[in-house]
Amino acid sequence: MNASDTTTAARRPPKAWPLESALISAALAAQRVSWIDAPARALGLKPFTRQHLTRQVLAQLRRTAGGRPTRLRTAFGTFLMPLNADDATGLIDRAEEAGARGTVTALTAQGRRLRVTPHAALPVALGAVRAQVREAVAREAAEIYAARRTDGGVARDDWCALTARLARRIVLGDDAADDSLISAILEAVAQADDSTEYAARAAALRRRLDAYVHAAHPAGLAGSVRDEVADDTRDAAVEDTRGAIAEDTRDAVVEHVLETLTRALADTVPQALALLTVQPLMPATDRTERAVGEALRRYPPLAASLHEVRAPFTWHGTAVDAGTEILCATAWLRDLEEAQGHGSHDPSASLCAAPGPCAAAELAVLTATELVRALTRHGEPVVLAPHLTPDALPADLPAASLRLALADDAHAAADLAARPVADGYVAPAAGQSPAHYAAFTEAGACSLEEHARKLTDCARQSGWNHDAFGEQCRMTLLAHAERCTRAAADARRAAEWLAN
Repeated sequence: MNASDTTTAARRPPKAWPLESALISAALAAQRVSWIDAPARALGLKPFTRQHLTRQVLAQLRRTAGGRPTRLRTAFGTFLMPLNADDATGLIDRAEEAGARGTVTALTAQGRRLRVTPHAALPVALGAVRAQVREAVAREAAEIYAARRTDGGVARDDWCALTARLARRIVLGDDAADDSLISAILEAVAQADDSTEYAARAAALRRRLDAYVHAAHPAGLAGSVRDEVADDTRDAAVEDTRGAIAEDTRDAVVEHVLETLTRALADTVPQALALLTVQPLMPATDRTERAVGEALRRYPPLAASLHEVRAPFTWHGTAVDAGTEILCATAWLRDLEEAQGHGSHDPSASLCAAPGPCAAAELAVLTATELVRALTRHGEPVVLAPHLTPDALPADLPAASLRLALADDAHAAADLAARPVADGYVAPAAGQSPAHYAAFTEAGACSLEEHARKLTDCARQSGWNHDAFGEQCRMTLLAHAERCTRAAADARRAAEWLAN
């Protein structure tokens, strides 16, 4: 127990006033409604936007609670909420020391809870893997550019598939690059509804990773992690369980890095590319880094996280009961600190649920930056939808809502940006021949067929054979593939009609 905990009887955390809890509940609920700020912005009433109102509520909580972590009863649950970043770090670290920290979940803007891998220290210096990252990024950037549709756009499914492959290549080596089942199971783990489902899916993930992580000569980052962990255990006291401890540590690190990297590449990179299109005046030397940092600041992937307390512990004389959920609203706290002229933004803090530094998140920022840099060498990013303006960027910019294209040059980018967009596809230039539209429709049919093929290939993997859940996932994938095939056939018939 910490020296700070050897005081007299521990006191209970202060309770927020009912009105304060109601206001925090309203702030959480407001994150679901992306257009809620529009009236206030249209009228020039920024103090009535979600961001400014949330700042005022947090500042009020700090005053009434004396800055101490406060208990809140909201529509989303009852939480213990630290009111500054240092307290958040201290609480989580103390829970970890006491062996009291349980499940960690992300609280999304839509109020959903997603399982996240616990923070695990990465025992590898980033400088040692930088060249490896750049090599892998260069290969996948070329693949992303080659996957463009006829309008220059990159389909969201293709983007996620290719960036997930990049994450697997960096973490597990080239042999794992095409093992898309790893990423499918990783996503299923995050979506688990309860602890039983989570345990089954997490076990399936580890079984799938075993072939790469526990190989005789593991490749990618997994190999470097194994060497570092082995060095650490050789310095420890000789115990029968030493090997098992080393394996568990390595597994936890690999899972955490893979998840963090996948998240940054799938979501943050498109957002950074979008910001590049509305911030063209940034100096070329730091343009890419600033775009990634700004994307993580404005649209943090893990804006809030919940940390379950499995056993009671005390922190600085405050008693924390078992069953408590600690709400680390990192994005809110950082915004309040910056508004008050304190603190600075660490981009990696938006990628890991741990409130302290995370080397895995720093690696994700590095990789995201390298990918943005590589893609902008190939072409000019264009946001097809939604429309972005520098002075009124949206409060939320989900990566799945973005329709991005990579144009060959600035002239082509301007042409793409000027065309109308329907359902995420750039309309072909007006006044073209029926044959032109037929070719455009045929390209769409080919894209659907390719997506159906990828889904079918994924469903054929033997990893789905282990249990009923795997078989259910397989049937879902095959059903999606069948729908894509039917849609492709319909599009092809339309193309034939246009051509004739």
